[in-house]
Amino acid sequence: MMARKAALGSVLLQAHLKLKEIKDGERIVRQGGAFGDAKTDTEIRADKVLGAFIRDKLLELRLPGRIVVEGDPQTHETAGQPPRSDFYVDPLDGSLNYMTRGSTAGLPHSGCITVQHPVPGRKAMFDHTVAAGIVDYRTGELWLSEYSAMSPWSGGADSSFFTEFFPMFPACVMAARTDQREKLDLGSMIVIGEMYYPENRERLARMFAGKKGWLRNPGSAAYEMALVSTGQAAAFICDRQKHHELGAGYALVKGAGGVVVDFEGRPYDNCDYDFKSQSPVILAANQAIADQILELLRKAG
Repeated sequence: MMARKAALGSVLLQAHLKLKEIKDGERIVRQGGAFGDAKTDTEIRADKVLGAFIRDKLLELRLPGRIVVEGDPQTHETAGQPPRSDFYVDPLDGSLNYMTRGSTAGLPHSGCITVQHPVPGRKAMFDHTVAAGIVDYRTGELWLSEYSAMSPWSGGADSSFFTEFFPMFPACVMAARTDQREKLDLGSMIVIGEMYYPENRERLARMFAGKKGWLRNPGSAAYEMALVSTGQAAAFICDRQKHHELGAGYALVKGAGGVVVDFEGRPYDNCDYDFKSQSPVILAANQAIADQILELLRKAG
């Protein structure tokens, strides 16, 4: 497992460097309905180049399984020694942020990989995830999570994930930990609400009506979920989050002591994982924060 986690980190950091080399990466190669549209996404050259680059780097690992890349209609079978590992890749999450960055670092744009060990005869589920990684392409900061019986946040009761954060400066590694405050307060916490879908925007407006505070949406879901795992954001709320990024976000937040539930409060562990699907989700720093968000959702209707 450690080898897979280290391999994920290496591949994502290589992708970070590769993105800086891509020429004409902002050029639109497929005009869809909008950037981020689940069915008719607009794609740019950087999406394609990075997707092929990450796929090839994963193939070089010679781990048996499949590689599924967002935007690539083909599934790539890999050969090697067991156990089998299925890799799910979103090469560039936040393409519009990347395209509009100009000469600045721009708004967040990230890449993520989710690794699952399939169970014969069963559908893929979120708790089949065994490792995941997210990289901030602007800085090279890296979040990595793996399934481990030694998670410092599990209290020794159950196996869980263990998430680590690798900042660029200083060059060190630290265990990721969610925000430990248990009272939801927009005035002193950052809550990330997905603003892409009008229904979710309107729901969030009703939930937090009359409240001043920091309800934000930087525009790269993978990065936003990673922020919950390291405590910069108290929660992430979306009514139809793509599984492209959610597999990695699930592992990172769980591995940092947080919770991942649907809009009814049910844990995601036994939910089906389908790379092309979308689902309502709350990723919260702790159960108390999740419960308060669920109550606001219930009242907002």
